[in-house]
Amino acid sequence: MLNGVQGMVGENALVTREIQGRHHPGRIRARGEEWFAIPLDPDASIAIGTDVVVADVERGLLVVYAAES
Repeated sequence: MLNGVQGMVGENALVTREIQGRHHPGRIRARGEEWFAIPLDPDASIAIGTDVVVADVERGLLVVYAAES
């Protein structure tokens, strides 16, 4: 089992500040903390309140995609 940020891959989180593409990180709430996040699709925007899944960690940012509802 991986610890720390790398161990968050596959976990669900909630967008708390809109993610507006790879160059405009937003924020997500995961494990009771706020984290900077970018979208898996570099051109995607993900709105506040969207449930996301952590796909990867890149340069200290969580890479996320919208969870299927």
